[in-house]
Amino acid sequence: MRGTDGQSVAFEEQCLAVLGSYLRFEAELKATDPEFNGWLDRVLAVPGVESSTLTQVHGYLIAEGLIRFEFGGRSKGLQYQLSPPGRDAISRRSLIPPEESRSSEGDSADFVSQAA
Repeated sequence: MRGTDGQSVAFEEQCLAVLGSYLRFEAELKATDPEFNGWLDRVLAVPGVESSTLTQVHGYLIAEGLIRFEFGGRSKGLQYQLSPPGRDAISRRSLIPPEESRSSEGDSADFVSQAA
């Protein structure tokens, strides 16, 4: 297990794959659609992520603030957008914010030094 709220490394990789899909989808639309407003239709298929897991991944990414969603009305339904923390996670290749990584390392170092 890893420190992403008890999620496995495999689940974290699936989350990162979905974030990467949104990033590629966004880049494609920016390049081809002059009226692109930053909101994307839901990604329905991601290599390496089973469709049955995709809903769970989306829920996790929304709950963690890595993607945003809005209701685009009857014609568009839900639309999604990468958040700044989601973009950061893609660049770091980790869902764990850098502050949490440092504080958990520091906490264990403090514990070790106190135990000695």
